[in-house]
Amino acid sequence: MLAHRAVAFAPEPASVRRARSAVSDTVRAAGMDEDTVDTAALLVSELVTNAVVHARSEVGVTVTVAGDSVLVEVADHSPHLPVQRTYEDEAATTGRGLGLVEVLAADSGVRQVEGHGKVVWFTLGPPGPTAARFPGGLPAADPRPPRPDTGATAAEPPDLTVLLASLPIALYCTFQEHAAALLREYQLTVLDQGGTAGGAAADEAAAGGEALSLLSEASADVFALRDSGRAAVDHRVPLPRAAVPRFATLHSVLDEAVELAADGRLLAPPSQPEIRALRNWCLQEVLRQAEGAAPVPWRLPDVSLYSTRRRRADWDDSAVRTSPQALVAADDANRILAVSEAAARLLGWEVDDLVGQRLVCIIPPRLHELHIAGFVRFLLSGQRRILGKPVPLTALRKDGSEVQVLITIEQQPAPPGRTVLVASMEPIGSPLA
Repeated sequence: MLAHRAVAFAPEPASVRRARSAVSDTVRAAGMDEDTVDTAALLVSELVTNAVVHARSEVGVTVTVAGDSVLVEVADHSPHLPVQRTYEDEAATTGRGLGLVEVLAADSGVRQVEGHGKVVWFTLGPPGPTAARFPGGLPAADPRPPRPDTGATAAEPPDLTVLLASLPIALYCTFQEHAAALLREYQLTVLDQGGTAGGAAADEAAAGGEALSLLSEASADVFALRDSGRAAVDHRVPLPRAAVPRFATLHSVLDEAVELAADGRLLAPPSQPEIRALRNWCLQEVLRQAEGAAPVPWRLPDVSLYSTRRRRADWDDSAVRTSPQALVAADDANRILAVSEAAARLLGWEVDDLVGQRLVCIIPPRLHELHIAGFVRFLLSGQRRILGKPVPLTALRKDGSEVQVLITIEQQPAPPGRTVLVASMEPIGSPLA
């Protein structure tokens, strides 16, 4: 063994940086190359972040270097095993920690420790049996004090199966990804506040996170249908009855996170009205059906009840307004910022009547949910594959008629940290007079 170090950290965001530094220093001092040092630092950062956000307990980190192999273990007091999200690899901005470990580590795993919680571990180095490379290294010593014995726990009430009827597949997948991003940032924000109020808010967020994890665990089949072309599915979600109150907590926590996002205090975009409506329906269905009510199928409500409340992006719209091309510009709140005269004529509107409206006003109603899902998915991921490529789409004119257009989207920055999308439109076939 070249090096071994065990450190305990408090459940606070600063612990991620401290754990990263401790692991980096130990691995580097043992003579490992910088690529190994960087990979170990990256993966321990992901695992400690998960422990800080979800476990809300002291976090123990051990790092062992033996020969040309590195073993890192992250322990916490939560008995809940980590769940790898089903979000697509390129698009997800959250839930990717376990995916990174799986891709970059030589080996990895998780074990429960009776009376302690769990330990998530990974190794770096040449392939081969982990036990052979770390004789006596698994399991490593747990740096945390034993958890107090609270006595026997009562048996959980019977399980519950919630039916989410006519669930819109694309919108639901985006709701899950967006909610996870909001919740993760919100948890780190309230942890940074410190004090009694910050700790209570973090505990509430952790409880809400458990509810979201239960939805995620049951959602693999829905995500598998995301790109199948199927619009909706009747989705059954098995839940322990003891977890039902956490769905009400998740509702209130996400409301607070959305307000912070609308004020620009989180990196995640604020909820679009359609996603907020779906989230409310999903969580209310859990609470209603837990009380014995019959399932109510999803139906998009009047989303004018949900305000995005985000201020207009600070952006120079003169190039769009004066362009001879048919151009429409919208910000990351899905709000139209500018329209050229050619675009207004194509869509049958006056320029001033379009500016300030949501983009969905020029999209046929049957495509609203798909548009919102794709729009938020882009904002969350920053994926570039939709940019600069002509795509045939259907646009809605003011009189209710439709026009087929070839649309090409470009992205432009708008300080501070905002995004503007500019779309050029060419009618397919004979241009409209």
